[in-house]
Amino acid sequence: MSDKVVKLSELIKPTDRQREFFSAMDSHKFTLYGGAKGGGKSYIIRWALVRQLLKWAKQGFLGVRVAIFCEDYPTLKDRQVTKINTEFPKWLGTLSDSQIDGLSFRLKKEYGGGVIALRNLDDPSKYASSEFAAVAIDEI
Repeated sequence: MSDKVVKLSELIKPTDRQREFFSAMDSHKFTLYGGAKGGGKSYIIRWALVRQLLKWAKQGFLGVRVAIFCEDYPTLKDRQVTKINTEFPKWLGTLSDSQIDGLSFRLKKEYGGGVIALRNLDDPSKYASSEFAAVAIDEI
């Protein structure tokens, strides 16, 4: 990573509607974001979780776990995994499938070390005792 400071908003480049979503996230416990195909819903939930992890890290909450859920693995792979691999800069963190975190994106330690777990909902009962600080569901 260079010494250049990158503003998250410049990295994400949210639309006006996506900015409204961020604002709603900041003021509400639960936030829904819907719309037509191609409106950037899957994109913004990825970045919303990164944004939230960075906020928590700034407040001293390190290594926080959040999750993105999709209806099944093929959907998760197509909508989230492949996009994270190309959209998230390498200096931000690492996409991996580990014994400890499973399929996930882990922010680098200097950004708080938070984890975005990538999960499918083919059998929701698998997650009955799972704990995440925040959850985003793609195509609820």
